Amino acid sequence: MWRVVCGGSRQVKILYLSLNVLWLGAVLASVAINHHYSQQEMESVSKAEARAMYRRDMDFRHWVAAQGGVYVPVTAATPPNPYLNQIPYRDITRPDGAPLTLVNPAYMIRLINESTTGDSDFPVTHMTSLQPLRPENAPDAWEKEALARAANGEDEISQFTTIAGQPYLRYLHATRAEAPCLKCHASQGYKLGDLRGGLVVTLPTGALLTSHDKTLHSLYLFHLLLYLAGVALLFWGQCFVSRRIRERDLATSALAESEANFRTVADYAYAWEYWLGADGKMRYVSPSVSELTGYAPERFLTEPDLLQALVVAEDREIFHDHREQDHRAPSCSLDFRIRTAVGEIRWLHHICRPIYDRQGVFLGRRASNYDITTEKSAQFRNEELICKLREALDKVKTLSGFLPICASCKKIRDDQGYWNQIESYITHHSEAVFSHGICPDCAQKLYPEYFSPDNPPDPKKTREISGE
Repeated sequence: MWRVVCGGSRQVKILYLSLNVLWLGAVLASVAINHHYSQQEMESVSKAEARAMYRRDMDFRHWVAAQGGVYVPVTAATPPNPYLNQIPYRDITRPDGAPLTLVNPAYMIRLINESTTGDSDFPVTHMTSLQPLRPENAPDAWEKEALARAANGEDEISQFTTIAGQPYLRYLHATRAEAPCLKCHASQGYKLGDLRGGLVVTLPTGALLTSHDKTLHSLYLFHLLLYLAGVALLFWGQCFVSRRIRERDLATSALAESEANFRTVADYAYAWEYWLGADGKMRYVSPSVSELTGYAPERFLTEPDLLQALVVAEDREIFHDHREQDHRAPSCSLDFRIRTAVGEIRWLHHICRPIYDRQGVFLGRRASNYDITTEKSAQFRNEELICKLREALDKVKTLSGFLPICASCKKIRDDQGYWNQIESYITHHSEAVFSHGICPDCAQKLYPEYFSPDNPPDPKKTREISGE
């Protein structure tokens, strides 16, 4: 039962599999696109956070530089900066005698970062340069590459990497020499606007990646459910289409069988069968029309007036009257003549009747034309023969009734009362013609010298005497 419902044709199965592959490709493409955009978003968020850290540090640096530096008490955590020995007022004393030391922007940021080194989730910044004052600020391999790219005009360089097994974003923003910077770095040969180095932000991305992974898991789950829903919908569609195709095939098969039966009856009919539509156009013409008229059925389908054109002039009026009568009239018949394609005259016996569909809508008339040329020829020959017989009968004169005849001389009295010799009367009233002769008895009586009882009459002599 399952195979009957969902089997379908080979084409439907191929289409179903193709749509499944396309749907899978579309879902995978959506996953890839969303993964790409999610990755881009995660990277954009990380870079935005690193950029914010860079701007914060630069704001601090600008403020401290604008103030000429700040003084802080000298402690173990804030010893005097050995890289500021060239500044005469690096170390001062408060009125109460407590020593103070000058903190420049770079030293201040380093002190802040050292105070947060215990928090692994806090981003760390530091300055790096190819000519650092402080050796610890010398660039590593990645920072050297980033500085080289900054020298070629790039302001921002970033890389996602792993440090001590933890994910980080390394971000470097190029820094250029400004007027306050030359106070400490002019001795290194820097001029205003020169690339001095870069501020490096090392940003932990573990929490962001964890959130990103959760987003990806939700994305994958959603697309998995979406794919399964699409597969289920395609499967239902295949079942539906297969069922409809099977129903269509059954209907087509039944229709083909019905049409085959119709064609067997109609196309092989002896008579010329046709269906004249309600609009006066031929809907069907049987192939037998070619034998009767010499014209192909297609000519009658494309030329509705061809049939009337074939009717001979003498019969065209009665045929036209028949065509113009009420098409819904009951069955009627008509005999008329047509001229075939080769000029031969043929008689047709025409029978037609109205046809309707199941709703009673008039569809036209169905007609049958039989070739009755042979029958008509035989009929005309019979009629001609009858006419000839009648003419012959009119010439035949017969004798009937009572004939008044003389008992002595054997004359016959006619209708006018005249007595006529019997041979004259019979000749006048019939087609009989008399020839005269003499019988043996009369011969002996009239010619005894030639005929006597002892001398039997000679038939030859009798014929000579009678003149035969």
